Amino acid sequence: MLAKYPLNTRLVAFSSVHLTSLLGILSLWDVADTFYFFLFFTLYLAGIYMDIKRLYPVRRLFLNLLSVVLIVYLLSFLSLEDLLRPFAHVVLLLLAVKSLEEKRARDLYQMLLLSLFALSISTAYNLSLNFLGFFLLHSFFGVSSLFFVNLYKNAGERRLSSSDLKQYMLASFTLFSLVALLTLPFFFFLPRTQTPLFELFQRGGGLRTGLADSVSLGKVGEIQEDNTVVFRVYGLPQDIKDPYWRVVVFGDYLKDTWHRIKEDRFSIPQKTGELVYTLVLDPSFDNCLPALDYPHSLLKIEGINANAYMATGNVLRLDKEISRSIKVVLSSSKEPLILEDPSPYLQLPSDISTNLRKLAEELSKDARNEEEKLKRVMAHFSRGYEYTLKLEKYEGNPLDYFLFVSKRGNCEYYASATALLLRLMGIPARVIGGYRGALWNQYGGYYIVTNSMAHVWVEAYVKGRWLRIDTTPPYTAPALRRISSIALIRDAIVSFWYSQIVGYSSEKQIRLFKNIGKGFKSSLKPEKIREKLLQMVQLLSLPLFAFLALYLFLRLRKTPENLYLRTKKLLRSEGIIKNQVLPEEILSACKDKDYYKLIKFILSIYQRHKYSPYKVYPDEVREGYRALARLREVIRNSHHS
Repeated sequence: MLAKYPLNTRLVAFSSVHLTSLLGILSLWDVADTFYFFLFFTLYLAGIYMDIKRLYPVRRLFLNLLSVVLIVYLLSFLSLEDLLRPFAHVVLLLLAVKSLEEKRARDLYQMLLLSLFALSISTAYNLSLNFLGFFLLHSFFGVSSLFFVNLYKNAGERRLSSSDLKQYMLASFTLFSLVALLTLPFFFFLPRTQTPLFELFQRGGGLRTGLADSVSLGKVGEIQEDNTVVFRVYGLPQDIKDPYWRVVVFGDYLKDTWHRIKEDRFSIPQKTGELVYTLVLDPSFDNCLPALDYPHSLLKIEGINANAYMATGNVLRLDKEISRSIKVVLSSSKEPLILEDPSPYLQLPSDISTNLRKLAEELSKDARNEEEKLKRVMAHFSRGYEYTLKLEKYEGNPLDYFLFVSKRGNCEYYASATALLLRLMGIPARVIGGYRGALWNQYGGYYIVTNSMAHVWVEAYVKGRWLRIDTTPPYTAPALRRISSIALIRDAIVSFWYSQIVGYSSEKQIRLFKNIGKGFKSSLKPEKIREKLLQMVQLLSLPLFAFLALYLFLRLRKTPENLYLRTKKLLRSEGIIKNQVLPEEILSACKDKDYYKLIKFILSIYQRHKYSPYKVYPDEVREGYRALARLREVIRNSHHS
């Protein structure tokens, strides 16, 4: 294979450009429609095959005309709801067309530019930590491609030695590293907007959490099989016990489904509640903000230009969908802020089961007050009932089967049965949807809440207060047991990425400038200057010594290059040769000398190492150094004679 395709400037330039372009194409995997992606990807691969065979059956004029027609067609799908996807299809089309054409250096530059456009479009949809690695890889190969395309343009198609290839790769890696380092000051100091630049282009994808406008029996159980992180919590003590995260309130029960209550808006108080903490939420494509117990106030919001408000049921809402990762600082209280009329929470479906009515009558018989009714309901579910996500097949009423046959179910069965029993007893009750629990990540010092913690419970209105009633037996979602230490370490890295890189806002930039100003004023004090100078000397001494040690090691190492350099140095010091000479000129200058054979032997070792495919063995190098010692001795003796 290598003999058939020898290493040359064309092969290296084309290979690096195709690799960079393929990375750009693959970055649009989750952006472009599947049909267009695979169509243009297949055409691009066909272009690679044509480059290998140097066969281009399709004329450039036809390809250009066809691309113009298709571009007009693809851009006809432009809309404000999905602004970037048609452009992604156009970029894929242009890359495919370029791949099918016979290529000059100009076409290779255009392909690199198109692949950069592809990557730029994908950043509007993907800012994950995995994408960072993808972006760095594309950037490195893009810089390398510029080196090789420029070489191909200026030198034409000629063979490349492996040493030349290594030098070009080293140069491109050095340039890439310098560019990466120089971008850091731009990232931290360029002015930033209050809201993300690409917020307009975010796609909606439905609710990730599944806590929507309604909850049917069995729905939450499906969510509990998923370990996707919904939000992360900072600022809470590590020993917090059994936290409940309030999200939605359900009121009416119709056809085995709880429906979300109608939400009116209320203003949020300016005062701080009993507990202050920070949430970092992943995109949910709804406007719900989870809150511990009862939300009290929202103190800060970053990552989205939206206003918050309190809604009926004591839940927090935004006036925009959460289409990207955001951070909020909020406070909670043990008591609700909004006092509501409990009468709507006595609604009962017209087709309520007779068996359920009889059970409610039995449990409430001779009960002295509402507290005793509550205790009897809770005691009923503590005997003989089990929690399970694997629901049995049944016929008829699902709650009847749960209460009187299987006595096995997940949280929405327990919450539904509890709420309806309480309503039948004349106690207002409502179902609350949210999350129960939180997993402490010791590697990042925060809590994570996952979809597997999705939960519903009941609130009962007794003596003018809403009381949390959770009759679901204690359980640990099976999905949580699959979370390993490696997963927690990865999540800690992802958390840092989103909070410090993706979430680097104008507020953080202003704080950075203020801290720099304070630090600069403090550093002007004489004692601070002396301390900094001492630290700088200590800091620089270690890499300086390391550099000197490496330099001496490389210089003293017995290699063909060092052997040649030391020979030249000896001959220059004796005035035999000048500073810049070639090996042939050295041989010519020493042709009539007694030590000509020694010089010739030393240079033969160097030339074979540098220009020949045959390996120079260590014993030959050692023999060369012995020849250098004899050469030094012969020259010294010639001076004495």
